[in-house]
Order: sequence, then structure tokens, then C-alpha cells
Amino acid sequence: MLFRSIKKLSVAGLLVLLVTGMALSGDSAAQQSSVPPEVAAELAPNLDAGPRLLGDLSEEAQKIRRQQLMQQTNRVMPPVPPAQKKQFYDQMVGFSSLSMRDLFNFMTAKIKADEELSFDDVVEAMELKANDVNFKKVGHNEFWKDVGAITGMATLRIEILQFCDAEVGRRMLDFSPEFSIFIPCRITVMEDATGDIWLMTLDWDVSWLARAWQPGSQLDPVLVKDAVRIRDAMNQIMQAGASGDW
Repeated sequence: MLFRSIKKLSVAGLLVLLVTGMALSGDSAAQQSSVPPEVAAELAPNLDAGPRLLGDLSEEAQKIRRQQLMQQTNRVMPPVPPAQKKQFYDQMVGFSSLSMRDLFNFMTAKIKADEELSFDDVVEAMELKANDVNFKKVGHNEFWKDVGAITGMATLRIEILQFCDAEVGRRMLDFSPEFSIFIPCRITVMEDATGDIWLMTLDWDVSWLARAWQPGSQLDPVLVKDAVRIRDAMNQIMQAGASGDW
């Protein structure tokens, strides 16, 4: 029971995908016909205008769009009181035989790269595969450089690559604004003390979605399908990095 609960935490922390920025397009024909043409034009999708914030629209257009978003998206939930969190953590730890390292390991999907591959080979294969599966690379943190600059010591190489599907990420945020802490999707490439190179990411065991029966757990079937697709894409990127075959 506890093991299942911990798994739910890790996957909820997944959905726990990865992932992020779509402009919602739920303007109905009726809504469009009830506003001035110039406001309707502001509200219409316009890729040529480039990324726009809600604040870039006129006050009337902002008001209409916010009303639409209030109907289409969920609100931020109240924070969980620290005492309640502590009670839950204490109960979980009290009934679990997992150490902290065990728990982190449980929440991680990992693959060891082929020994003949260099660190740069791994990164390049991941980037190429991301393009192949229509995932946008949105960040690359060369963490080892920060560590070396602070400590002055030679350090093991560790880099964190960030990928996303902006449309799906935006829809996940509409369902749960708190999901923002998990986006964009991250894959760590890490050299260990033996010289082996590992690829790691948060384990998105999206099969858990099929057992999410509690109120507030049901996702739109299309979004569930997208979550599975993103998890598969992340796995393909990691497999490509580990094998060098993209």
C-alpha cells in the first residue's frame, strides 16, 4: 500500500512530464460575434504577431479573454500547511523501509550510455533525436562549470538538458497550475566516478493514469494520450543518447 502511494507521488510528480506555453483558442463563434470586430481580431490566433502576453491586448480584449480562461482552466490551489505536510511525511517514513536514496532512485528513470560514447556524443545524439520527435530544446545547464568555478576543484561533468512540448505543457498547466514546477522536461547527463556516463530523468510511469480514480484526478483523454506521447518521446531521446543511434 505504501509502496503504491509513493509511486503515486513520483508519477504525480511526473505528470510528472514532462513537458509547456500554448495560447488557448476556445473562442466560440457566439463570443466573437458579440464583440467589436477590432477586439475579435485581437482575440483571434495570430502567429504572425509573435508571442503575446495578455497585457499586450486592449482592456476590453483582456477582460473577455480572462473570462474565457476562468471557464477553461483551473485555479491555483491553496498551499498545503507545513504541519499537514510534516504529518504526511512522518507517516510515510514511519511505514516505509525505503531510505532517502532508495526513494530518489525509485523516482528516477535511468540508462547507462554505451562505453565507447563520449559525453559530447551522448549530448549530440539526444539533441538530434529531440528534433526527430518534435521536441524543442529550451535549455542546457552546464552545471559542472558552476561547481568548478566555486570549488576550484576538477569535477565530474554533469549537464542538464531541458526539452518541452509547449502546447501540451500549457494544457497541463490549465489542469494543474502547480504542474509548473515540473516543466520543462529535464534529462541529466552525468559522469560518475568510474567514468561511466548516465542519463536520468523523472520517471513518468504514465500507466498510473489509468488508476487515477479520485476526484480531481481525471484528465481529458486527449491530454492523457499526449502525456503518454511525451513520456515515450523522452524515453526515445534518452535511448538515443545512451546508444548514440538517433
